[in-house]
Amino acid sequence: MIKKYKKRKKYSRKYSKHSISTVRTIKRKIYKALYISILIFLFILFKLVKKNNLECIIFEELDKIKPFTQSFTLDNIKEDFEYLVNKYKYLIKRENNIKDDCPIWMMWYQGIRQAPPLVLACIQSVIKNREKHPVIIISKYNIEKYIKLPSYIIEKFHNKTFSITHFSDIVRLALLFKYGGYWIDSTYFVNTPLTKVKTSFHTLQLKECFTNKHPFVKCIWSINFMAVTKNSFIATYGYHAILFYWKKYNSLIDYFFFDYIIHIAYYNVPEFKKMFEQIPIVSCNIFSLIKKLNSEYNPSEICLFNKVGKKRRKGLIINATTNYDYIIENNKFDLNNTNNYILNI
Repeated sequence: MIKKYKKRKKYSRKYSKHSISTVRTIKRKIYKALYISILIFLFILFKLVKKNNLECIIFEELDKIKPFTQSFTLDNIKEDFEYLVNKYKYLIKRENNIKDDCPIWMMWYQGIRQAPPLVLACIQSVIKNREKHPVIIISKYNIEKYIKLPSYIIEKFHNKTFSITHFSDIVRLALLFKYGGYWIDSTYFVNTPLTKVKTSFHTLQLKECFTNKHPFVKCIWSINFMAVTKNSFIATYGYHAILFYWKKYNSLIDYFFFDYIIHIAYYNVPEFKKMFEQIPIVSCNIFSLIKKLNSEYNPSEICLFNKVGKKRRKGLIINATTNYDYIIENNKFDLNNTNNYILNI
């Protein structure tokens, strides 16, 4: 019995060594396959970036990954959003033209002292071209001075249910609903005076944009640059729609959720759709400058309105003035000169 036991034990050890060797071989093959897959992915990513169409492809792929969940949720809320559209569409008949001294709302949540140089230059460009409009800069330090959001919105934001980016969507709708005025993202470089608008709704209609293949984002409007009157139809309906959604759901179904809100209004209210006929189309590509910040300065590359992002990209030109240099040098933000803007911190 003892000998047999020893033999079995010896056989067991030999079998165990063989198994470990096999497992290690399999692991090596898996790691090698993963390594090659990562290299291929990085190569494809590099090619896409080089072709300057990465953003569009990413959003297309995201739509393919979650078609059932997205479709189900959007279909569910469509009926509720259409109900809100019908509830508030009467407000269109009461709207007046946007006032030439209405506020311009901008936001850098972390506080203006934490903003990158390019963001400060963008804010200064708006201040330079504001005409009679007061510029009000919102941050986490002064947001409660202007609006009071529901507790469930604040709780979900602090719990990271949604990002700062989407939180800014909620903030802009709340501000535009309560006060009216312009909302301009703090990453817009404005190169022309904000002339008087003869409508109750204004936005940037673009000739070209990277989201034109998205199901409901067709370059017809720009949620990052829009103006409305106080208690307007789109701001009232939009604000209540976004509150309704976050009271019922706990995840953001689409990055362009705010666009979906406008999409429902655009195709359900003829009077709102007709407003877009009076808005001029921006002929140049407002996104092109972000790829040319490090190119040698060329005035023709800077549009009237430019979405430039937050930071300067790598690949600097030596001994030459770049578009980035021009923007920074000619738009220096003075934190102490509060005559041109309202900070309230």
